[in-house]
Amino acid sequence: MSDTVVRRLRPWLGTYVAIEARGSDPDRITLAIEAAYADIAAIHAALSFHSAASELARLNRHAHQETMPVGWHTWVVLSQAILLAQLSDGLFDPTVAPRLVRHGALPAPIDAPTPDPTANWRHIELTDPQQVRFHRPLWLDLGGIAKGYAIDCAIDTLRAHGLSAATVNAGGDLRAFGPLDGAGVPLAVRAPANPADAIPLGVLRNRAAATSGDFYLGRPNAPEGLSPILHPTDGARPACPRSVTVIADECITADGLTKIVSLAGTEAEPLLAHFGATAAIIEPPDQLIAADGFWTALGHPYPPDPPHVA
Repeated sequence: MSDTVVRRLRPWLGTYVAIEARGSDPDRITLAIEAAYADIAAIHAALSFHSAASELARLNRHAHQETMPVGWHTWVVLSQAILLAQLSDGLFDPTVAPRLVRHGALPAPIDAPTPDPTANWRHIELTDPQQVRFHRPLWLDLGGIAKGYAIDCAIDTLRAHGLSAATVNAGGDLRAFGPLDGAGVPLAVRAPANPADAIPLGVLRNRAAATSGDFYLGRPNAPEGLSPILHPTDGARPACPRSVTVIADECITADGLTKIVSLAGTEAEPLLAHFGATAAIIEPPDQLIAADGFWTALGHPYPPDPPHVA
């Protein structure tokens, strides 16, 4: 019996989450996809910055007053955020939400106290068993890496149901396992100079990829447009047509590293190596800077000559 491929698309995590799964039993595929979406829904409910009922929102309201227990999903994602902050010396900082609110990229959280302007990731304390305390009022936002983590959980669920292959794709984050169509999953990113065009990079096999665009927070052609990736010390930066793609074993890692590479550039290579990851920075009209192992990770025995960027 030949394998059946089932595709589904649903709105979650502030974007659309597409799942494509392959297996020999259509009923098992359907059951696996439903279970994967249930995982995604649970993570969305726990970590949404936009929902006043989320566990994240409760932390933003009360964790500066008392130590609060959190569920497993929040604990895992927040632990990874703190690890990335430590290893990047704060280039990754999950407490920049007030600046994003000020620039209109996020809504102000309901009933949360005014954040201390000096607060940063160092004022978050994690203690066992799964306890969180803020030492100053702050607004925590875990949206990007929460999306990556949700994809990782969905992939684990799809694999646990015995499927032969699957991909989960959500707004710039992608993870795949198994030989879909026998050849992996084609990876293409939006051209920074013209997002309507795509740049093919290669084929992703049994790994995760995340892409962050350094595009405008405001109107697309506004000269005063700001990058959505804020420097935790220097604040907002002028936007430029640039994108960063990171390939790693897990999507939560790939997503978090895109922010660090966007700010640190090639100086982030030791941190990429620490996680067994690799990355490329695309800047038009014709510049693509790739870290060690990037092209090999996408199935190229050597770099394309020349890679298409414009």
